[in-house]
Amino acid sequence: MKKTIQLCVLSLLIFFLMLISSTSAQDSEQDRERLYMTKFCITCHGQKGISVAPNYPNLAKQNEQYLVSQMKDIIKKKRANKLTLLMTEHPVVISISDEEIAAVAIYMTNIKLTP
Repeated sequence: MKKTIQLCVLSLLIFFLMLISSTSAQDSEQDRERLYMTKFCITCHGQKGISVAPNYPNLAKQNEQYLVSQMKDIIKKKRANKLTLLMTEHPVVISISDEEIAAVAIYMTNIKLTP
């Protein structure tokens, strides 16, 4: 009887842990999407990371580390492109943190594109 109760308690604990981790993963994806939109990435790179103009690259499904590297280069003004320089003048863009950069990169790498 005691083992049965312990097994039930353990099963419930595992169930709740799985439920919590599933919910936090979903929240994280929503947070990343919101960050992509509020940091104005959406303005040039489109709602799902597909560029709205030919002079802006598509971000959807790009390599995560590549995206992080590019965003950091843009913020540090290591890129001489006039469009890139305009971005670095925007207070929201230059105030993005390393954690936010990583979150946007993860979002773009794992974005679900619908046909």
